[in-house]
Amino acid sequence: MKECQLCKNCFTDEVGTCPNDGMPTMHTITGEPVLEGKYHLELRIGQGGMGVVYKARHAYLKTQHAIKIILPDLVGNDPQLVTRFRQEALAAAAIRHQNVVGVSDYGVINGSVPFLVMEYVEGESLHDLLTRERCLHPERALELISAICAGVGAAHHQGIVHRDLKPLNIMICNDKPSIAQAVKILDFGLAKIKSGELLGSFIQAQTTGLMGSPYYMAPEQWADDEPDSRSDIYSLGVMFFQMLAGDVPFKGSSIPAIMKKHISDPPPALSELGINISPELDAAIRHSLQKEPAKRTPSVEQMVDELKNAIYPPGIGIHTSSGGALPVSSLNIRTEPPQAKVYVDNVPVGQSRPDGWLMLEGIQSGNHHLRVSHDGFDDWLGDVICDGRPQRVVAELRTGGMQRTASIPMPNSGRVTGSSLSPAEMERSFQETRRPGATDQTIQQNWQTGPQDFLVQSQPPRRSFLSPLAIGFGALVLLVILGGVGGVAAYMLGIIPHGKTPANVSNTTTPSPEISPVPTVTAELASIPGGTFTMGRNDGRDNEKPEHQVTIQDFMMDKTEVTNAEYYDFIKATNYKAPVHWENSKPLPGQEKAPVRYVSYDDANTFAAWRSKRDGVQYRLPTEEEWEYAARNGSKDNLYPWGDKYDPKCAVLDAPNNEPKPVGSQSCPDDWGVQDLIGNVFEWTSSRAALYPGSKGEVSASPEVSMMVRGGSALMKSSGKVAATSTFRQDVPAKKADAALGFRLVRSR
Repeated sequence: MKECQLCKNCFTDEVGTCPNDGMPTMHTITGEPVLEGKYHLELRIGQGGMGVVYKARHAYLKTQHAIKIILPDLVGNDPQLVTRFRQEALAAAAIRHQNVVGVSDYGVINGSVPFLVMEYVEGESLHDLLTRERCLHPERALELISAICAGVGAAHHQGIVHRDLKPLNIMICNDKPSIAQAVKILDFGLAKIKSGELLGSFIQAQTTGLMGSPYYMAPEQWADDEPDSRSDIYSLGVMFFQMLAGDVPFKGSSIPAIMKKHISDPPPALSELGINISPELDAAIRHSLQKEPAKRTPSVEQMVDELKNAIYPPGIGIHTSSGGALPVSSLNIRTEPPQAKVYVDNVPVGQSRPDGWLMLEGIQSGNHHLRVSHDGFDDWLGDVICDGRPQRVVAELRTGGMQRTASIPMPNSGRVTGSSLSPAEMERSFQETRRPGATDQTIQQNWQTGPQDFLVQSQPPRRSFLSPLAIGFGALVLLVILGGVGGVAAYMLGIIPHGKTPANVSNTTTPSPEISPVPTVTAELASIPGGTFTMGRNDGRDNEKPEHQVTIQDFMMDKTEVTNAEYYDFIKATNYKAPVHWENSKPLPGQEKAPVRYVSYDDANTFAAWRSKRDGVQYRLPTEEEWEYAARNGSKDNLYPWGDKYDPKCAVLDAPNNEPKPVGSQSCPDDWGVQDLIGNVFEWTSSRAALYPGSKGEVSASPEVSMMVRGGSALMKSSGKVAATSTFRQDVPAKKADAALGFRLVRSR
C-alpha cells in the first residue's frame, strides 16, 4: 500500500502519483489497502507511539471506522506482541460506554501486524482544546472531567485500567448536543502492551510540543509497581490541574527530572499561579495527586463528588427551635469583602467563600437577625423575614465607624420593615457591590435556588432629621402640593379641558407605578391546523425508525425561537437567574435578536409559566409530534421545512464558530411561516426520552430524567449520518443548560 505524502490518502502499490494533488506516493504497509477483504483504508488520520490510525470504510455495510495498525518497528521486537495485543483488544472491546471509543473488531496482517477496528469519531482532542483556550473555568472543567470519569469508571468496574490517560487520548466529538455525550476516551487497555513508548512520547513532546505520557504518569508507574485504578485517578488529577492552570504541574528538561518531581515534589499551589479557586477545590485536586496510592482519591466517582462539592458547595443547614412545622428557606449571602464570618441569630454559621458567597439551607420561617464580621471592618447588621422562599442578601461592610443595617422586605407581604427597593434599584445595587474579578458565570452557577430570589442592598441608618433624604422628600411633597393647587386652578380656568380626552389629543398622563409596563417583546405565533402525518423515517438513524402515523390537533407555535430580548424581559420581571454567558445579567450587545441559549428544560418551563401569566393564555413546550408536524409541513412529510432537499441558505448549520444567528436571518419558513426549525439551536420539547415502538436505537441509560430536543444547532452538520433534518431527534438530560440548547413555545387553539 502507498500513501500520498501530502494529503495522506491511501492507494494501491501501482499508484505512483497522487491523483488528487500530483504528489509522489510512498510505500507504507505491505499489501493492498484492504484489510481482511472488507475494511478499505482511505486516509491516514494520525500516528502515535505504537501505531498508525487510518480512516476506513466497511466494504459491505458502508460504515466508517478508525483502524489502528500496530507497527512492529514502533513497539519493538516482541514475539508475544500479537498474543498480548489480542488479549488487551478483547478487554477494550468489553467496555461499553458512551464516553469510551468502542472496539468492534480485531485482526492480524500477514500473521505479524495486528490491527484494531474502532468507532470513528470526528472532533478535536482535549489537547487541541487546551492549546486553543489554555485555561478553562472550573465549571466547564468539571463538565469535561465528569464525562471522562464516567468512561474511566465504567472500565474500572470491569477491572480495566487505562494506564495512559492524557489530553491526546480524549476526543471531543462535534456531532453531539452535550459534553456528557461528546467526550470519547481512546486507547483503553492498550498502554499495557506498549514497550519503548515512554522515551518516544517524550521525544515527540520535546519536538512537537505534544504532551506525552511522562507528564501524566503516577509515581508508582515510574517504579515496578503494577498500576491500578488509582494510577488513572492521578492522571485525571493532572489533567484537571492543567484545565485550570493552563499547564501540567510537573515539567522538566529530561525524563529523570520529570520522574523526580512526580515522585517527591508537591504540586504547585494554583493560587501561586494566579488561579483564584476556593480552598475546597484546591484540596480536592491535591487529594487526587497524592504520591501514595493509599492516600489518593479512591475512585473516580468520589473524585467527581469532591470536585463538584468544591465548585458547587452544598448549603449549610440551620434550624431553629420551631420544631420544623413551618416551611424552611434557603438564605444566600454575598459579603464584601469576601471570607467574612456570618452569624444568624448570634450563632456562627460559617465564612463566605473567596468569591463572597455563602449558601445556607434549612432556615425556619420567621424573623432572623444577621451579623457579618471581618477584621478591619465594622460589623454589618440586618434582619431577614423567611417564609419558605429563597432569599438573597448583600452585606457590604464599611470602615470608619459607620455601621450598616438592613431588613429584607418580602413580596406580597404586609410585614415590611426598613427601605424597600424597586427591581431596577435592586439590580443597580447588585452591580455596584460586585467584587472586581467575580464573573457573572460564577455567580449564576452558584445560584440554582429557583425563580424567587430577592436581593436587597443594605441602607445606612438615618443620621439626622435634616438628612439629604429628608430634605429631598420634603421638597417632593411641597412640589406635589403646589402642582395640585395649580392643577385645580387650571381646571377652574378651563385651561385643562373637562371630560374625556378627545381621540385626536395625546394623553401624556404618567401611568401609575402600580401598573405593569407593556412588555418589550410580544410573542408572534403561527396558527397550524391539525392533521395526520408520517413521523420518523426508515432511512434515518435508529432512533428515527420506524415510520408511523400520528394525528395532531390544531395548535399555535412561536414563529421564531425565544430570543435573548424576550428572555431578558422575563429576567427583569422575575429576577430569575440569567444564562451563564450573559454579562451583568444582560444579553451581550448585538445578541438581543439571537435565540436564548444555556437554558435547561426547567428554565424553559418557568419562562412559559411567566409568559402565560403575562399574556393571559396557556403556553407550553411543544410535544415531539407537534414539532415534527410543523417541521415537515404536516401531511407533506417533507424532510425539511422548505422541502426535501437541503439548502444552505435556509438554516444555520456548519457554523465555523458554532454561534447562532439572529432568528429569521438565515431561514426558510415552513408552510405556516415558522422560522429556524432547522439549525441555530436545539429546541426543548415536552416529550420524555423514548424510542419509537419497534425501534432498535438507544436512549441514555442515565438515571437522570432526559427529554427529547429537536432541530439541530449551529454546530450540527448539514450532511452525513447525523445531519440535522426534520426527523432528527436527540435525548438530553433535563437539567442540562448548554450552548446549543434553546426553545420555542406553543399553545392550543
